[in-house]
Amino acid sequence: MKNLRMGMNRTIVWFRRDLRIEDNPALAAAARDGSVFPVFIWCPKEEGQFYPGRVSRWWMKQSLVHLDQSLKSLGAGLVIIKTDSTLKALLECVNAVQATKVVFNHLYDPVSLVRDHNIKEKLVEQGVSVQSYNGDLLYEPWEIFDESGHAFTTFDPFWNTCLHMQMKTYSPIPPCQLILAQGKVEKHSIEQLGLEDELEKSSNSSLGRSWSPGWSKSDKALAEFIENYLLHYSGNRLNLGGDSTSLLSPYIHFGELSVRKVFQLARTKQILWTHEGNIIGEESATLFLRAIGFREYSRYLCFSFPFTLERPLLGNLKFFPWNNDPSNFKAWRQGRTGYPLVDAGMRELWATGWIHNKMRVIVSSFAVKMLLIPWKWGMKYFWDTLLDADLESDILGWQYISGSLPDGHKLERLDDPEVLGRKYDPAGEYIRQWLPELARMPAEWIHHPWDAPLTVLTASGVELGQNYPKPIIDIDLAREQLTQAIFKMWETEAATKASSSQDRQVVDENEKLLIPKVFLKDKVPRGATSANDQTVPILQNLKSDDPPNKRQKCTAEEDRKPDKSRNRSDHTEVSCIDQEDCSTAESSSKRQCSSTSSFSVP
Repeated sequence: MKNLRMGMNRTIVWFRRDLRIEDNPALAAAARDGSVFPVFIWCPKEEGQFYPGRVSRWWMKQSLVHLDQSLKSLGAGLVIIKTDSTLKALLECVNAVQATKVVFNHLYDPVSLVRDHNIKEKLVEQGVSVQSYNGDLLYEPWEIFDESGHAFTTFDPFWNTCLHMQMKTYSPIPPCQLILAQGKVEKHSIEQLGLEDELEKSSNSSLGRSWSPGWSKSDKALAEFIENYLLHYSGNRLNLGGDSTSLLSPYIHFGELSVRKVFQLARTKQILWTHEGNIIGEESATLFLRAIGFREYSRYLCFSFPFTLERPLLGNLKFFPWNNDPSNFKAWRQGRTGYPLVDAGMRELWATGWIHNKMRVIVSSFAVKMLLIPWKWGMKYFWDTLLDADLESDILGWQYISGSLPDGHKLERLDDPEVLGRKYDPAGEYIRQWLPELARMPAEWIHHPWDAPLTVLTASGVELGQNYPKPIIDIDLAREQLTQAIFKMWETEAATKASSSQDRQVVDENEKLLIPKVFLKDKVPRGATSANDQTVPILQNLKSDDPPNKRQKCTAEEDRKPDKSRNRSDHTEVSCIDQEDCSTAESSSKRQCSSTSSFSVP
């Protein structure tokens, strides 16, 4: 009877950013229910302006190879499809194997939310059962809310609530065997996906010497960090060297490593060190768990406030007068600003696809506060260049430093790169590693070579304005320009509100709020077939049933900046103090946007 039941239930398992066997709720549910048809669908057309960067695609390619091998060892290899419509490909799979169900694990970025919701609706219309699971977070976003049932808009109360909730344990034992649902579809090889062209292969050759993608490889990376580096994490986490962070972020982003597993292993160490009276270990584990919390929070914000992809959470910042100067943006990207610490960070990013979390804060803050570069430009550049590029963390990080979050950096805060250099790289070793033109500069002058005597510059082989640029802007002038921009923002906001009140007798309640309220408590998932399915947040204070930030179809295609960089970062370290930035892809063939007009990047 068991074999008969299993033969009758055929399930499509749709892999996305959950490229692992262990603790994969969708795969486990399908394996329990009968035969499975594992499929990965690559649809470049649907990626839109968030087509993954070169180094991110390299990691995905290696991870898919590893996942396919693992699935084959269990009896059901990965079916890989390249298409111009994910929905069409899923329906072809359903028809080919006569499947009765499609399962997948949730994604929470605004792009995927729209796509997944539309695909689920279409499949249900075709009579296909669809069930989705939480394979990416400790808790679903709709499970966490304040006393009034609304979504949190600051991190500390959000994380405190999470820590007092019961968490589902991870499943360390993967399915011991899979029964492949039989059926024929047009398959593609991993090479046919076009994730890496010939020119990129030569550039990517160095990545394999530093990283080992694949879900089983992630266990080694996690164990090494927990046993060798977690104890001193609190003391080392601000060092600019690679050993100061967990380096787990790409594994977590691509779903090769279960965040539940990471949390529970770190939590176990925290309890052990607390019991032993090991204050350093306890503090380190607490800080690391908090970093995991920021990753959770990034998904929580994107789910609750999908418009944060394109506009700030704090509504008044939409009036900020950004400086859309492509030449400044280019100088920042190329590490030619004349501020050594910033330039070193940007050159490391370009060369390796990875920079330390603290460097991410420093370079992004410089772009936004010193040069007034739109935060969305920087967010997109990080997306294009980081190995662990993650859209939700990207949004959180850039909105945090640009003053767009209630508990982020103050808009008027401007940190002096020279002071930061002396603090985080006092001997100048990091700068010398990535700026060879300053390799002979004494530590006394390396953070402000423009003040160095001519004799020092000559002895160091530095010609300002020739082999190393002069500062792109003076720090005092930058402060003055930032202050003027803030005053202009306030004036524009006041004038807009005055004009709006004159033109209309009634002002939308939602416009009076800095942050729209989102109600999460006791909301039944829309179109869901079970409690596992993904729900939809409800915006309050609306005149109609449609949320004011509902995505509209965009017909204009945007320029996608070619990605020539690499990537390697730390998801688990996305902290509001040491922010991390990261990944995702766009949605349906007619790209969905958070507003009627999307942003472009030079």
